[in-house]
Amino acid sequence: MKNSVLLCIMFSAFLLFFATPVRCQDLSPSTYGGEILDITSDHVKGEIVVDLKDNISESEIQELVRSKHIPLHYNSPFSKKSRLMIARVGEDNMKSVLDSLSRDPRVESAEPNYVYYAFDEHTSSYPNDPLYKYQWHMEKIKVRDAWKYTTGANVIVAVIDTGVAYEDYKNFHRLEDLSLTRFVSPYNFVSRGTHANDDHAHGSHVAGTIAQSTNNSKGVAGIAFNASIMPLKVLSSSGMGRTSDIADAIKYAADNGAKVINMSLGGPISSVTMEDACKYAYNKGVTIVCAAGNSKSENVSYPAAYKVCIAVSAIRDDDQLTFYTNRGKNIDIAAPGGDLNVDQNGDGYKDGVLQNTIKVKNPEQEDYLLFQGTSMASPHVAGVAALIVSLGYSNPKVVEQILKKSARTKGVDDLKKGYGAGILDAEKAVYLAGFIDGLVKLLCAFAMTGLLLFWFRGAPEDIRRVISPLFLSGLIIGSCGLFFLPSMGIENIPWKHILLRGFPQWDIAVLGAQFHGNVLFYSALFPFAATFLFFGNRFLRAITAGFATGVAAHLLFTLIVRPAEIQFIPSFLGIDRIWLCINCILCLYFAYMLLSLFSDRVRKGEEP
Repeated sequence: MKNSVLLCIMFSAFLLFFATPVRCQDLSPSTYGGEILDITSDHVKGEIVVDLKDNISESEIQELVRSKHIPLHYNSPFSKKSRLMIARVGEDNMKSVLDSLSRDPRVESAEPNYVYYAFDEHTSSYPNDPLYKYQWHMEKIKVRDAWKYTTGANVIVAVIDTGVAYEDYKNFHRLEDLSLTRFVSPYNFVSRGTHANDDHAHGSHVAGTIAQSTNNSKGVAGIAFNASIMPLKVLSSSGMGRTSDIADAIKYAADNGAKVINMSLGGPISSVTMEDACKYAYNKGVTIVCAAGNSKSENVSYPAAYKVCIAVSAIRDDDQLTFYTNRGKNIDIAAPGGDLNVDQNGDGYKDGVLQNTIKVKNPEQEDYLLFQGTSMASPHVAGVAALIVSLGYSNPKVVEQILKKSARTKGVDDLKKGYGAGILDAEKAVYLAGFIDGLVKLLCAFAMTGLLLFWFRGAPEDIRRVISPLFLSGLIIGSCGLFFLPSMGIENIPWKHILLRGFPQWDIAVLGAQFHGNVLFYSALFPFAATFLFFGNRFLRAITAGFATGVAAHLLFTLIVRPAEIQFIPSFLGIDRIWLCINCILCLYFAYMLLSLFSDRVRKGEEP
């Protein structure tokens, strides 16, 4: 017991010295994957993460093992492709082994296997009478207004954390308020298995903020409640985990369809291995959201500090930054994190963030608990990012731009204070992505129609026939969908994930957000097929002409306004942009062909 206390005191001093963003956890040796994990102040004792060159052969790996006299093994079953390996050496030999490995041309990076921590603060429970009215943090970001446009359908969000209480398995059980939430591709990087169950409470709480089952007559709400959660356990029951497992999980999430990653964890030391993993996911179109840390520091923790990650600070109910949050110019955005010292809204409970989770370190029981921390702020941003992605914006750079442009600012000093671009606003974010962008697409469609009419140069009576309700209906289907309905107060729209989108974005509803930018949808293929099929039908010909014009407008919007990754088309030398440009022209050509036939028949006195 004395050793545990001494270690906690030493680690607390280390955190203060390096401005680390977490409260102290129990640092006594903990069970990790069936072995005893010996923790020093910042890394696993005697353990090195070795990231080898991806193209190195197995024989070269064996030669490396022989020449260095270092045993190497893959970090997990998924590490073979990326050549991510673990070396176990004596702690006294760490420096010499690291120096030797770092100089070897077969090694991309070698570093201690750093320990990262869940950014939770003190927790508090309240009577099991869950009501949305106690979720002040959801009202703070105006999530109910965002649901008019989307609820996050067809998007996968990876929760890289302590696991999630998502299944009934042994002494674990599925939380009552996750009964309708969808889960995909779980993996436990701690014990190396497919059961990524939560034995801490942190990960389930985080997942609930993102996608708690909602409108199910019980419990509380989640932001993107129709999204799917990918539970990836990288932190043990003590809330600690290794660089190698976190990096592995990041790549696993990117390779298995996640479009948003939430990491409510971190540490004070930058890891080349983890940064490379984040870059890998980012380059595959994944938006990465991270907690900034809880040490009241001007220094953002890692991985939040990496350029490709969105660093989130925490506010309380009065919009002030919380007492614990990290702040400073490297913060990207602020979101509700809670403050258990106050009850500013007077609802009778301390102002923590409320979600359904297991009781702390007791997976056999559950409750509705109030947590505070940047860990709680980060999933608010991840949830809104999922809403944006579901609207057709899976480019992480674009998602971050929308989040920042829609944030509520508190003044010119926001960035210096630690608010970043401002306070998260779900309503404005989806309004910008759904309504404003829809309006721009419609304007592009009208511009395309004007260009067609200029080329067409028909008589006034011909023009009146071209600008017909049939043509306009096809134009709207192809370009922007019925994006304006939610702003008119029409909210209960069936198939809203299709009807409120322009045709190319239907790929999300058909294939899932992980396949957004599908080359078949972002091309002239469907307008060509419709032209071929409906060329001889006078009604469908007019709709098809409008549809082809609308798709051309949507491709132009993607080319100029909101760039998207086009699957299977390389971005090298702008080939993807050339693809969009050529297919935009082809769509216009099909529309021109249809309208020319329409006009010629009118001039000849034939039935159009």
